Amino acid sequence: MILLVSTAAAVPLAQDTAPNASRREQIAQARAAAARQDFARAIRLLEQADAVHPQDPEILRLLGSAYAFDQRYPQAIATLRRASLLAPDDLDIRAALARAYLWSGDRAAARGEAAAIEARSPGNADAAAIRQQLLTSQTSARESERKWGLAAAQSFSHVTFANRPSQTWADTSFAVFGNIGPTTALSVGVEREDRRTATDTRFEVRIDQQLRRSLRIYIAVAATPNANFREKWGVTGGVEADVASFATLLADLRHAEYQDASVTVFQPGVRIAMRKLGLNATVRMINLWDEDGTHRSGLSGRLDRPFSSSATLFAGAATYPDTEAGITRQVHSLFAGGTMPLTQKVLLRAGIDYDRRRATYTRKGASLGIQVRF
Repeated sequence: MILLVSTAAAVPLAQDTAPNASRREQIAQARAAAARQDFARAIRLLEQADAVHPQDPEILRLLGSAYAFDQRYPQAIATLRRASLLAPDDLDIRAALARAYLWSGDRAAARGEAAAIEARSPGNADAAAIRQQLLTSQTSARESERKWGLAAAQSFSHVTFANRPSQTWADTSFAVFGNIGPTTALSVGVEREDRRTATDTRFEVRIDQQLRRSLRIYIAVAATPNANFREKWGVTGGVEADVASFATLLADLRHAEYQDASVTVFQPGVRIAMRKLGLNATVRMINLWDEDGTHRSGLSGRLDRPFSSSATLFAGAATYPDTEAGITRQVHSLFAGGTMPLTQKVLLRAGIDYDRRRATYTRKGASLGIQVRF
């Protein structure tokens, strides 16, 4: 794969290339930054080099590749096409351009570039790899279009109160989910929560949409007929935007109507991939406004540890305002759990959690769930 390969020694991180640095030093520092997956810095260095050497095909190839790795596909394609005009016989540039097209979703253009490479170099290894990626991505897209599944979960909680006997609550949920298009997913779920003295059954429909490789949104609508402690109805929407190879910005907005109250909740956050530690960290701020405009806030944090076997472990903590039966209280929460694939189509989920709801109750719970794909 002819892209950004580290061949340079370590370089200082605190400053960009000096204006009088040689072309070789500029390229070496950019390669080192890309090898650390610091594509923003690699792009800055290569843009500086391009300003000094505007007709250099190698600099343009590296810059276009850095744009592609940073998911800035229009700039990647424009830069690599410019490089190809300067060096039409350079097959490394054509291969980088083909990959940029493929990653951007333009399969036809990627296929055309691969064919152009093969016409000049039959049996070219890069062209063969691109052909394989085209075949694999097409197969994955077809499989995702027809993937549907079922999910079910059961949890039990031991709940203690300050001035009355403890209780055992039960929560049962079922959901059907699947793809209704290449980039669109639908899920329909029902949840029944039994608190001994009252029971609520909540229905939810959610649609997830991938707008591009680095941007995803969703919207969900929920309703609880004859609600006791859950919301009568609610609407939630959210967005995830990959702003770097290691960082995703998150934002969720929810409005819910209860029997005697209404709340609006906004949760901005960020997810960071700490690759050296093998962890993903998610931090959110939780903001709640009631019908009188009173604002309460909280925080949540979660660590996820994925494994090569596709199993995951997670743990987290939160302190946040939460509304039940129209009453908002501060909740302090701890949770942990994991997922484990039993087969390629069957996934097992398990978790434990602890909640202390101020001036109300303390809850200790455990859950077990299963997900089956068709």
